[in-house]
Amino acid sequence: MKIKKILVSQPQGAEARKYYEETAQKHNVQIDFKQFIRVESLTPKDFRAQRVSIIPDHTAVIFTSRHAIDHFFQLCQEMRVTIPETMKYFCITETVSLYIQKYVQYR
Repeated sequence: MKIKKILVSQPQGAEARKYYEETAQKHNVQIDFKQFIRVESLTPKDFRAQRVSIIPDHTAVIFTSRHAIDHFFQLCQEMRVTIPETMKYFCITETVSLYIQKYVQYR
């Protein structure tokens, strides 16, 4: 089975464009970019309605983007939640992990 088209679930970035173009030309495939995930901020009222407790139930958070970090810490600030220093953060890329230093002191 020969692959003819590849769907990438993110917007096409300027840096990644050359790598995808090289792959497309090398293997003679078409690459389509569609953004499937959109990060939107929740209001504290909507978050409380979901009955999710941030602090006692969870000891770690996984961040997928810088926007997710902004929304998380903004929501915690609006809800007046104090995040313990023992909270662990996991990030999918190095740029996201460097961005988290804006909110958390590096340990």
